[in-house]
Amino acid sequence: MRFGDHWRQVGISLSRHRLRTGLTALGVFWGVFMLVLLQGVGKGLERGVFEIFRDDAFNSIWVNGGHTTMPYQGLVSGRAIRLSIDDVAAVGLALPAIGDLSPRQRSDRPVAFGRLSQSFEILGIHPGYHVVERTILRQGRLVNWRDVQENRRVAVIGSRVVELLFRDRDPIGERIEIGGAGYLVVGTFTDTGGERELRRIYIPYPAYQRSFGPDRLLESITFTIAEHTDPVALEARVRAVLSTRHRFDASDRAAVSVWNNLEEYKKFRALFTGVSAFVTLVGVATLCAGLVGVGNIMLIAVRERTREIGLRKAVGATSRTILTMILHEALVITTVSGYVGLVLGVGCVELLRRSGLRAEYFRDPEVDLAGAGLALGALIAGGVVAGLIPARQAARVDPAEALRHE
Repeated sequence: MRFGDHWRQVGISLSRHRLRTGLTALGVFWGVFMLVLLQGVGKGLERGVFEIFRDDAFNSIWVNGGHTTMPYQGLVSGRAIRLSIDDVAAVGLALPAIGDLSPRQRSDRPVAFGRLSQSFEILGIHPGYHVVERTILRQGRLVNWRDVQENRRVAVIGSRVVELLFRDRDPIGERIEIGGAGYLVVGTFTDTGGERELRRIYIPYPAYQRSFGPDRLLESITFTIAEHTDPVALEARVRAVLSTRHRFDASDRAAVSVWNNLEEYKKFRALFTGVSAFVTLVGVATLCAGLVGVGNIMLIAVRERTREIGLRKAVGATSRTILTMILHEALVITTVSGYVGLVLGVGCVELLRRSGLRAEYFRDPEVDLAGAGLALGALIAGGVVAGLIPARQAARVDPAEALRHE
């Protein structure tokens, strides 16, 4: 039989039993479609959740003062624990493995340039804060250690500050007044944290302390740690250092508030590793169900076509020809329905992405095309295997017995 005639016969055979072929193809199509759709939606959920970590370094730790809830060494509960610049040095000395250590103190102050004046949030920091906050430099430079050591009055201003105070003018090298004190603008920045963070002005902490905070108090201390570090153990060490300095029970979690970004990041990473495994498991199970359906339908088809197969063998068809025909029918069903499921699944995810749908925990769904293509290839191979048993059964049909079959 010529190549074209062979495939024409396969097409005729499938078209004669449209309902059976359609139901078989539907099972395979649905398996691929749901696998692709679940992967795309899962990726959108993952990106939406990890968007929480886009503003600050995922391996950052934030320490804030609080109020004691336990009496300690004769001291009553309810005392306010106020962090100071001296605590920054103590934490850095006790935990040499940490990096990007910085104090943070802030307040709203009037800022003037020429005749324009507005109130903005002023933050006194060290250079490491830019790493923690993921500050994106636009022009000039950020606060550096020479600014801190030489007690310079320099300012790095947000893009919204530039728009409101300088309009179309280049702010680098200009002087602004912050709370009546002059500061040299050395850089501008943008930030993914939104409007509020774009209205900020960063100045070295010594300059902030000299101008606005002679009490040396801080709102918080922040730093980064290596990803392999045990965040729980490190948090306990931070509490131990501060409990000694401020005289509170180290187990009193309300005395000092510690936001452990790395611990939260690891929790979410573990969660989505599980979600990804679950989605894959569901998709594979659905595909296997479709392939079992292919095998069962082909077995039924062979039984129904026993007389037809016997007639083909009686007029000269070899066992190999019959085997190949049945396998090709299974191959056509799995390939066509699987490809359609893949295309429609990718299309649905792409439409969802282009629609701009963004919720608090969902954004930018995407399909891993390499993984989807691999799944389709495995499906096609599985379809051939699923058709192998009924194909071998068909090839062993005895022509004389088959012609007497009703």
